[in-house]
Amino acid sequence: MSVLRRQVYVWQFPIRFFHWVNAVAIVGLFVTGMYIGHPIFVSPGEAVAHFFIGHLRYWHGVFAFVFIAIMLFRLYWYWAGNEYSKFRFWEKGFGKDLVATFKYYTFMTPEHTVRVGHNALAQLMYFIFIWIAGIFMVLTGLAMRGGSDPNGIVQGLFGWIVPTFRGEYQVRNLHHLVAWGYAIFLLSHLYMVIRQDLLDDDGTISAMVNGYKFVILRPSIAAEEQDPIENLTATEVDH
Repeated sequence: MSVLRRQVYVWQFPIRFFHWVNAVAIVGLFVTGMYIGHPIFVSPGEAVAHFFIGHLRYWHGVFAFVFIAIMLFRLYWYWAGNEYSKFRFWEKGFGKDLVATFKYYTFMTPEHTVRVGHNALAQLMYFIFIWIAGIFMVLTGLAMRGGSDPNGIVQGLFGWIVPTFRGEYQVRNLHHLVAWGYAIFLLSHLYMVIRQDLLDDDGTISAMVNGYKFVILRPSIAAEEQDPIENLTATEVDH
């Protein structure tokens, strides 16, 4: 039985730009944040003569504001982008697809529903770690930053967060704990995309560079189990 393959333009340039800038920002935040919390190297002499941690705090702040800016941009592109840039948790069948996809990636079933864009599990992970956790990290980070300038605008806007969590110590602990969640998210993300690319041979990894994925049209799969685009003939799939 012949297998039809077709390139489909899935990830627009703004989505790819967001992906890589966001990745750099998160890695930069994690590395600088972990070192600030647990310094490894101790230089002899007065701190003012070295200021290494001060430089790290500066770059941590730079990465943080890049993260905020790119998240605002992604929020805008949710409305301005194509269908693949949108998450829709409320759609019928999302829960069923989520369970099936989870079973597939945990080796409980050999099959999964083919999706051109993000599958249900990826959508949920991005929503939790990029949006929910991201907003939490921004708020707690700005709250701690405001403490260095009690009369500044940052403290005025976000100072309420520290007493809400019963002190800066708790805020720092929670900020640190959620940061480790990003490490788990990164490893899970890499596992999912590499597995998807190798087993489905759909160009998942290269798609985040050039925007194109390979759609495999398999007549043996029931039409209702495929994305609408997969029910088209090869000549009908739009670039």
